[in-house]
Formats: sequence, structure tokens, C-alpha cells
Amino acid sequence: MRLMTEVDMRALDKAIKIAPRILKFELGDGMDRISKGFLKRFRQQRLQGPPGVRGASGYGLFGTFKRVSLVSSTIEGMGMQVYSESKIAKLHETGGVVTDPSGGRMAVPLSARSQMFTPKGKLRAKYKKPRELKNVEPMRFKGQTFLVRVTKRAQKLLPLYVLKRSVRLKPRLGFYRVWDSLANYRIEILNKKIENALRKI
Repeated sequence: MRLMTEVDMRALDKAIKIAPRILKFELGDGMDRISKGFLKRFRQQRLQGPPGVRGASGYGLFGTFKRVSLVSSTIEGMGMQVYSESKIAKLHETGGVVTDPSGGRMAVPLSARSQMFTPKGKLRAKYKKPRELKNVEPMRFKGQTFLVRVTKRAQKLLPLYVLKRSVRLKPRLGFYRVWDSLANYRIEILNKKIENALRKI
């Protein structure tokens, strides 16, 4: 983020000259507020299900995102970063192909099996390890292999997963899209912080 392209330059230059310490404090507080506000909106807009990705507030995909303030001896060097080191988060943002590192096939839960998911769309704990499920066997239908729950007494077959060697993810996270949509929000906060610094002189 570049402050010089987003704030009232005259007020900023004035504050830098006459109140640098106060300005650094105010800008630091403003950047902290911006990053918090961004993550809140990001979770609300893109991590509550379609058209984004389902995710929870304190764990899962959202829990991989971090906020960092960039400390500098000069006002010009101040800044902030909001980022994730998660490879899956990057794939959800840019799109790409997911494969099993061991070269095997992945068990992809079938979204039609609502009993496998919580009301918020999170996969229930007992379905996260398909190999540990009882009465589940691989079966082929129409050229694909499924993991199917077999109820012998009721003579019923219930497909739970489809086995795939790779899964292509579409770009749907919208991390940068939300950031860009908050341009006016960021400008307003920073300009108010500059005004606060000038008032304290």
C-alpha cells in the first residue's frame, strides 16, 4: 500500500514537517484499523460460501491470514501487510490444480451429501478420514470411482466421495477484489488520521 497515492498530499506534507512523531502514531493506528476492517469484510463477503469460499472466522482457510505492521524510522517507510502463506489460499485466489503429493487419488466429498457437512458448510470431523469409515467400499460408475457406503441389510448404496487424481479450482477467493473495493474506505481513514495529527499540535 502506498500512502502517497491515497491521501491529501498537502495535509500529509504539513504533518510530516511539523508533527512527525504524532503523525507516525496516528498513521500506525489507521493502518491497523484498515487491516482489521479489511479482514472483517473479506470474511463476510468471500468466506461465507458462494460466490466465494466457505470458511470460519478463527480457523481453517481464514485462520491462515495474518496482519503485519511494517515498522520504519521514517513515515514514508511505514506500511502494512495482510497475507497468507497457505498454498490452498493461493489456489483459491488464482485458480489451479490440486494433486495428491504421493501421486494417489484424492477422496472428494460429494456436495449432495448434506449429512456430511455442518449447517455452515464445513465437512464434519468423522468424514475427514474416509479410510476410517465403516462399510465404505470403492465402486466404479460411468467411468469414475466412488467411495460408497454399503448397507447390506437394507441393500442400499450411498456414494459419499469421488476419487480423483487432480481437482481444478476456479479463482473464487476474491482477496484482491475486496481490497480494491475498499479504496475509499482506506483513503477516508488515513485522511482522518492526518487531520487528527494536525489537531494535536
